[in-house]
Amino acid sequence: MSKHEIIDVLNEDSKVVDTISRELAERDNHITENVLIFVFNSLGRVWIQLRPLTKNHYPGKWDISACGGVLSDETNEQAAQRETLEEMGIEVDLHHIESFLNVFPGDNGEERKRLSHLYVGKSDELPQTNPEVDEFRDWQPDELRADVLARPDDYIPSFIVELDKAIEGYRGLA
Repeated sequence: MSKHEIIDVLNEDSKVVDTISRELAERDNHITENVLIFVFNSLGRVWIQLRPLTKNHYPGKWDISACGGVLSDETNEQAAQRETLEEMGIEVDLHHIESFLNVFPGDNGEERKRLSHLYVGKSDELPQTNPEVDEFRDWQPDELRADVLARPDDYIPSFIVELDKAIEGYRGLA
């Protein structure tokens, strides 16, 4: 997502109170919406991505399959499909699991808040690296969870919360 894209700013009750550039929303640390996508394969393994060192936030950290902000003129479902295609290079039938207020530390220790819309999908297509993703790796969910707990500094700060919700949602779909 480009920093010049237009996104909605939310209040604590998740109501839209303004529409501004992503750059301003991030600079002023507003509450915004994002989509979180976890893609599993038919073996039940989940894909994660390595963020490039050029990213503004959490460079060089492992992140979920795909994620990104919701643009002001799109639905959550459209944003989830767009981000999956942009970051993984694949189209997946996604299932909305839940929406929740995601609170996590920012790069400088500040508190960040996002109204996160979590989606889970299943595909045996192989994701493709691109300028937004340096590497993809697939894991058994329980092994991934153990690795995140053992090496939390290798992952984005909200990873374990998001992973736990995705695993529960994925198991509920089966």
